[in-house]
Amino acid sequence: MKTKQTQSCLLKVGPLLVILFCLISSSQVLDAQIVKADVGFHTEQLPREEQEYLASLDKELMEAINSHIWVERGNNNIELPLRIELFFEKYSRSATYRRYGAGIMVGSRSGVQLRDNRWDFRYSSDFRTRIGETENTLSTLVEFYIWICIGFERDRFAPLGGQPYYEKAKLIAENAQFELDYIRGWDRRRDFIRDLSLDKYRNIRLAAHHAAAGQYYSNKQKTESARTHLSRAVELMINDKPASMELHRDDHIIRFINTTEFVAALNQTGSDDLIEQLEKWDDDHPERYK
Repeated sequence: MKTKQTQSCLLKVGPLLVILFCLISSSQVLDAQIVKADVGFHTEQLPREEQEYLASLDKELMEAINSHIWVERGNNNIELPLRIELFFEKYSRSATYRRYGAGIMVGSRSGVQLRDNRWDFRYSSDFRTRIGETENTLSTLVEFYIWICIGFERDRFAPLGGQPYYEKAKLIAENAQFELDYIRGWDRRRDFIRDLSLDKYRNIRLAAHHAAAGQYYSNKQKTESARTHLSRAVELMINDKPASMELHRDDHIIRFINTTEFVAALNQTGSDDLIEQLEKWDDDHPERYK
């Protein structure tokens, strides 16, 4: 198998797609979520025979992800670009399947960077990879991290709007404990998603929604609406610790608030009073709010 040149899944954090906010000012339910994943395999550490055995699996996995309707409501399609990379490290064979040990990296453009090096799964070329099959130890971990990325994005549409999708990830983690031969890493994953979906990050998740809404209205030059949301975001932030703006756990990083974009919206709306509050709150990093 010809391996792809290593690319980092730590994608550059850019402006959130405008389409992701097209419903902020609407009372309608959220629309269909389409994941557009770019999947890369790195098999350099495996023998050539194993590389050839996996030759089509990256495209098969990418097709399974991109053809799956992750959230189906309404008629508008909302795209979530992701970069997913698998790093194969070891293998073994049985009469009916191969077992692989690998690492995975999942990244989005809006602040999610997930890395996991404790993963074992089975695979046979006789079986087609599909999303939603709980017994598929390959697709379940990929699905787990995609639900987290979707939950992160959905928090921006509505206060705690990502909760149902975090719950889907949590269910996968809970069910994984019954695959005893492939349980490596699932203890940490269960703890990670439990923390993310419970009260520990409630304030900052709510702040992320209001920050996103404020940035949207600021770009639309609707200053009054922008100020309302930006003010609420600051109020929620200063009721927590500055470190809460980013989640660092194991090798995962989730940036709930992009301070560069947030401060740009504050400046655009003339919110010097809110910037001053943030500088006092995060007095170890006042340069963030310049």
